[in-house]
Amino acid sequence: MTTTAASASATAPAVRLRGLTRHHRDVRALDGVDLDFHAGTFTAVMGPSGSGKSTLLQCAAGLDRPTAGRVEVGGTSLEGLGERRLTLLRRDRIGFVFQSFNLLPALTAAQNVALPLRLAGRRPSRTEVREALARVGLAGRERHRPGELSGGQQQRVAIARALITRPAVLFGDEPTGALDSTTSREVLDMLRELVDRDGQTIVMVTHDPVAAARADRVVFLVDGRVAGELRAPTVETVTARMTALETGTATSATASGAPASPRTATSIAALTSIGTSASPGTATPTGTPASPSTTGRRSSC
Repeated sequence: MTTTAASASATAPAVRLRGLTRHHRDVRALDGVDLDFHAGTFTAVMGPSGSGKSTLLQCAAGLDRPTAGRVEVGGTSLEGLGERRLTLLRRDRIGFVFQSFNLLPALTAAQNVALPLRLAGRRPSRTEVREALARVGLAGRERHRPGELSGGQQQRVAIARALITRPAVLFGDEPTGALDSTTSREVLDMLRELVDRDGQTIVMVTHDPVAAARADRVVFLVDGRVAGELRAPTVETVTARMTALETGTATSATASGAPASPRTATSIAALTSIGTSASPGTATPTGTPASPSTTGRRSSC
């Protein structure tokens, strides 16, 4: 009996979503989503604009509360968790990487990486931080500040910061969206290696078929519902599927007049709630650099 239970536990998904629904005023951003993300796999989530991709990621990561449905991370249900327990779960089990890096410019790479542990009241060792940076290919860059690093290197620091707590799952919301094609490829190579070498579980929202093709599977959303998936995707198969979805939904989206679901301000919430139970309205780190979409600059490694 014990062996059977252990076996079932070993095969349980890293993240399980059941009947996930999220309403933003009159807009149904998610509509009864059922998905499993298994440990040691790389999943890309795609769909037309307003399909609910970012909302899905935020609910799965505990950054936003669903209107209905169930989210489980590592076998723990997020439903009914108070803010403090949810904060602790996010800190210990979940990593999140954003498009715009969200590094603190006054801190070195090492200090940015150590920040989640310090917010949790823990003093990380230098070895621990160096290993986290080495894991993303930034050995020797510990003392560099964000302004002294390229865009690709800054995103690697952000990924190292997300991985310092050794989370069960790493979520990425367009993690290569602010990078040029060469740098994007290098970051994707690193993410792929984290899965293949370390068994890391990664769930990534992207609009880029090239990025999606690096995943083990691609899940497609349309109007807040799962619209199929691809296993062992290629750039060609992903592009063809997205073209079909966008063509097929263009008429209904226009007819309904439903606005795209709003993006919640999750970047500050994620940083400030890593190690505290404070709400997003409490004192937060400031000075995060503007994303390249606002500066017009593309970054390279």
